[in-house]
Amino acid sequence: MVQQPLVSVCIPAYNNGEYIAETLESVLRQRYADFEIIIVDDCSTDDTVSIVRRFRDSRIRLNRNKTNLGLGRNWNKAISLANGKYLKVLCGDDVIHPDCLQRQSGQLEDPANANVVLAVCGSEVINSNNDVVLRRNPRFPAGRVSGQTLIRKCVRWGTNLVGEPAVGLFRRDVLARSGLFDPTNPYLIDLAFWAQLLKQGDAFVDQTRLAAFRISPSSVSTKTGFHQAACFRHFVQKLCTDPTWKTTTLDVTMGRALSFQWCLFRNIFIKTRGGRLPATITQSTPK
Repeated sequence: MVQQPLVSVCIPAYNNGEYIAETLESVLRQRYADFEIIIVDDCSTDDTVSIVRRFRDSRIRLNRNKTNLGLGRNWNKAISLANGKYLKVLCGDDVIHPDCLQRQSGQLEDPANANVVLAVCGSEVINSNNDVVLRRNPRFPAGRVSGQTLIRKCVRWGTNLVGEPAVGLFRRDVLARSGLFDPTNPYLIDLAFWAQLLKQGDAFVDQTRLAAFRISPSSVSTKTGFHQAACFRHFVQKLCTDPTWKTTTLDVTMGRALSFQWCLFRNIFIKTRGGRLPATITQSTPK
């Protein structure tokens, strides 16, 4: 009988041959060992699969799609194969630091956090050259933060203040109530997922930087360009129909105005700090 791991690290991959080894090594270097790694390759045309097969660790499970599912459906397949009590979605070019799983699983295991569904940490932004170009801490105080507070502030500030998938560890059993990733808005697929998850409970915020999120000229947010702001406004319009969040006219007005400024900043930042253009095009994450 196979023992259930405490944590499942789910890696949806597509043409991540340039970075997938670094991503896997970051998980295997964890100080906490009770985890499995699930890699779902979405018909990569580069050497992603051959690189993964070089790793000889019984905790790694590689699955290859017969047909290309696209970003959202591939993410959903990855988490559907997970056995762990807690899940982390780690894109095939991002990394986590050695204490990440130990700290975040400990926060969710704490009986005082029984109503916490999501553990969130600080992060770094790295470029295609592996340079750290930005260090970020959550814009919330350390400790428990209500889901309503967190999502309302995202609306008001016009951006995803929770963070990318790498920063989160969440309870698998909550998915039965919250649902899976919604692929209809790829640029905000992570924030939309956090919102559905946080309808079921609170977040625990750790200011420590435990993950690194990669930007590059080939990332999805670069290709989305100035359409990013429109994607955010569409997300807010849909979110405001849900009374859970108690968003105000001021929240929505500020968020709409700031979303374009964030969009402008993000596009300039990626183009100037993203580093060289990788050899392959990636669909791994909405960056």
